[in-house]
Amino acid sequence: PPSPPSSEQSSPPSKAATNTINERLLSELQESIQTQKYGPASPRRTPPFQYSSKTPEERERSLREARDLNGVNPLVCVGGAAFSWICAGILWVFTTYLGAVFASHPLLGEAYFVQRAVGVFRNAAMGLSSLAAGFFGVVGVGIF
Repeated sequence: PPSPPSSEQSSPPSKAATNTINERLLSELQESIQTQKYGPASPRRTPPFQYSSKTPEERERSLREARDLNGVNPLVCVGGAAFSWICAGILWVFTTYLGAVFASHPLLGEAYFVQRAVGVFRNAAMGLSSLAAGFFGVVGVGIF
């Protein structure tokens, strides 16, 4: 005769637990596919210009403080301008020296591409040094 079923054998087979890691991974995969297919969800747009929370009196006070130049040390300005002019002078002397060196040493290469490469290098060196000299000179005038 068959033995009576025990409590362990009589319970129905259990199904996999819901809300498992597999389901979470599948949902993330679906979201990733949707994002790739249709692009990410656009965030809420903010208005391009937002009004300040300052009162008109606070705005006027901050504008007055911005216009006030009492905190600027004139010695720092003159010193910065002098430094910039000294740099401009040194660069201008260097530019004239480069011009003299390039004029006194002509190209000796026979190959056409060598002559062109040396010419490009000389033009770049003269152009950059004169540009830097002019830049420092204009900055010095602007600071002064």
